[in-house]
Amino acid sequence: MTEHEQLIRNLEYLKLNEIISHLGDTVDFITKNSLSFEQGLIKLTNYEIDQKEAKLIRAMVKTGAFPHHKEIDDFDFEFQESISQAQIMDFLSHRFIHEKENIIFLGNSGVGNYVKLKIM
Repeated sequence: MTEHEQLIRNLEYLKLNEIISHLGDTVDFITKNSLSFEQGLIKLTNYEIDQKEAKLIRAMVKTGAFPHHKEIDDFDFEFQESISQAQIMDFLSHRFIHEKENIIFLGNSGVGNYVKLKIM
């Protein structure tokens, strides 16, 4: 048995299917770009982490009995004109966290009112 075959066998045993599916391309990328062993492992493990997080999100959506999985890109800002797309995108940057602020949404859903509070 070759080392590659043993590696595949070990990955199958550990159920690291994303690493198996990206192994060849990643090895080529590592070799071509002269990456370190650790950089290669980070790249491979990121594939596995991304897949597991996506699976977890799908499970949470299913458990929550949400009818559809939607993300901010799916939101129709033109339909709800009282909500500022620029403000919401600014919130997604998490700038308020780095500036030690909280955001509180006030009023009924969809009115677009919010308050930013500074944490002292």
